[in-house]
Amino acid sequence: MNTLLIPTDFSPIADNALQYAIDMAKKYQFDILLYNVVQLSTPDFSHLANVDDFSNIIEEVKKKMDEKVTLLQNLHPEITFSCEVETGLLIDCINDKCNQINPIAMLMGITGSGTGMDKLIGSNAILAMKHIKHPVIIVPKDASFKSIENICLACDLKNVLTSTPLIEIKVFTKLFNARLNVLNIDYKNRNFSAQTSTELQNLEYILEEVNHELHFIENENVSDAINDFISTKHMDMLIMIPKKHSFFESLFHKSKSKEMAYQSHIPILALHQD
Repeated sequence: MNTLLIPTDFSPIADNALQYAIDMAKKYQFDILLYNVVQLSTPDFSHLANVDDFSNIIEEVKKKMDEKVTLLQNLHPEITFSCEVETGLLIDCINDKCNQINPIAMLMGITGSGTGMDKLIGSNAILAMKHIKHPVIIVPKDASFKSIENICLACDLKNVLTSTPLIEIKVFTKLFNARLNVLNIDYKNRNFSAQTSTELQNLEYILEEVNHELHFIENENVSDAINDFISTKHMDMLIMIPKKHSFFESLFHKSKSKEMAYQSHIPILALHQD
């Protein structure tokens, strides 16, 4: 389906992600499905006493969504907008909807500030990256859309053949007509093993048809290395492949690393292993 799925709670962060999606849809001729999940088990609805109260909340959200889509359709007639409202757990509902419509990607906002509602939004974005198997694009709070010409892929050169989502990488690099910059970070050969050379050959083999370049950086701090590379090489998007015990979660956690400068402008595309 030629659609971007955009969950929204009508917050400024969600609206910014929506605006990013609108600009992307204009350039690449996508449709947009605006999606709201009413989570009735959250504290916000704990005061509701009966089914009628729940029904009224859902009807209010549906009305608000319809009004928003009507406004957007008038502002951007070149894009086809639609909306849906469902009840349930956010990540489960998004995952089910992705399985149903097979979108190009699901876009969600993140703040990285780590307090209050911002922390909840950040937590949902991390959960989406980990558990939604379809492509997920995380849009930082100050991001605005620009043509995606250079994509960075952080790669640890481990189990390349089984852990690289090659088909999706090819799809997105071709879709954006972008160059893939594969970044490997090590420090004093800590991650070098007898298999590293073979893994590097495997990587070159599977990326043979992809416009790409390899980069090797020596840095003890992975987050800082990615940050510096994105900044100095002017990357437009970062691809990450969430794995157990990987470093991707730490990029949004101030206690583990400095706040990543790219959070202010560069989106993250989470792709899962084939």
